[in-house]
Amino acid sequence: MYGKTSDGVSLVPRVKKTTGILETAGGGKYREATLAGRIFAVANQAVVNVTVGMTATYTGLALCNPAGSGKNFAVIGFGCAAIIAVPTAACTIGIMTGGGVGAATAVIAARNRLSGGPSSKAYVDSAVVFTEAPVLEELICTFHTGGVTTGLNPGVHVDLEQSVVVAPGFHVSPFASAINDATFMFSWLWEEIDV
Repeated sequence: MYGKTSDGVSLVPRVKKTTGILETAGGGKYREATLAGRIFAVANQAVVNVTVGMTATYTGLALCNPAGSGKNFAVIGFGCAAIIAVPTAACTIGIMTGGGVGAATAVIAARNRLSGGPSSKAYVDSAVVFTEAPVLEELICTFHTGGVTTGLNPGVHVDLEQSVVVAPGFHVSPFASAINDATFMFSWLWEEIDV
């Protein structure tokens, strides 16, 4: 059985491993999950102070998966932008993960990408004390300093393609190598999948 694109090109149909359901051609790669109400997004609503390094006392935008959520969070994307003209210190941004999320609360509401879809199980916290120190997983970009005439730092969005999965009781959070008070805003995009 073969289908054809609008250009008349024959394609083999795709069947998903997890459900055995035939996928339709067209649409974005996360459309099916979005229409099913499983894709969520969150962003800081104002600039934040970001904790330096991998410390248990954290500020930024921690995406926390509560121990009893019954979901894995498959992280699709991460975004970061320096909102003031230039950061106050040169800074490398990355992502770090860890456990010990018992003190996390839902300070910032995650949004379902399907308008009117179900609520997220995530606790997104901008200031939390983890019971274990996080570990740096990946470096994403570096922001420079300088006068306004040196130019602005562009924002960054990284498609992680669900390569980071946050199990119940764990978190993923932005890492910063230097103090930059009230400089950055962050965002996360993820799919919630039954454990």
